[in-house]
Amino acid sequence: MRSGQQAGSGCLKNPHSKVRNFSVGGLKLNERLVAFIVSWILTPRGGNHSTLSEEDLLLIYCIMNKVKLNWIHTIKEHLQNAMRLCDFHYPYAILISKFLHYVKWI
Repeated sequence: MRSGQQAGSGCLKNPHSKVRNFSVGGLKLNERLVAFIVSWILTPRGGNHSTLSEEDLLLIYCIMNKVKLNWIHTIKEHLQNAMRLCDFHYPYAILISKFLHYVKWI
């Protein structure tokens, strides 16, 4: 398995550039749209949405190349990382509330 930087370099305009902080501005148009979905909907965060982590880039690569992902593990890890913050907010509040409403717990 390739690292996030190696896998995500296929999304970059210049895949041979040595970049540690990935910016949305360095992505092609289709990858920018997927990056928007990843950073705002699939793995939401409260910080800068224009700077992508290696995990974000890896998710973009997998989505663009139709690689199967374990979304349950991805969401679980994202929730656990959010809970480690001192002023965390549940990133999937609407999804969780709809699920609880569906199973008639609320």
